[in-house]
Amino acid sequence: MTFSATIIWLICAAILGILELMLTTFYLLVLAVAACAGSLAAYMNFSVEWQVVAFAVVSLIGSVWVRRIRSIKTKSDEQAHALQNLDEGQTVEVLAWKDKGRTSVQYRGAQWDAVAVDTHNLETGLHQIVQVRGNTLILKKI
Repeated sequence: MTFSATIIWLICAAILGILELMLTTFYLLVLAVAACAGSLAAYMNFSVEWQVVAFAVVSLIGSVWVRRIRSIKTKSDEQAHALQNLDEGQTVEVLAWKDKGRTSVQYRGAQWDAVAVDTHNLETGLHQIVQVRGNTLILKKI
């Protein structure tokens, strides 16, 4: 049993479409559409070279389009950042500083390591959490 080039391109498109459903990358969807373009070229009796060119052109254009769409910032990105970084903007009280702008503070019922943003002006008192790196709070004076 022999398959025509059209059928081979369509089988490739179907496999890429199924993989896309499992992996959700959108790039595999672009490749599936490009394989359909290759199948169309095969159906129109173009040579194998032109079928590959059709596949490559659609893949390139689709990949650029997906990359461009994925790089657009949305409001939901900002909301996701805020929800994942609930500690940023909260306040802690620094009772004493150690060497090189380091200290230990009580926050959310536990001891946290903390580092000052400005190590030249180390004052005790209320500080705001600017960032969380692992289990270390980055603080700035309020």
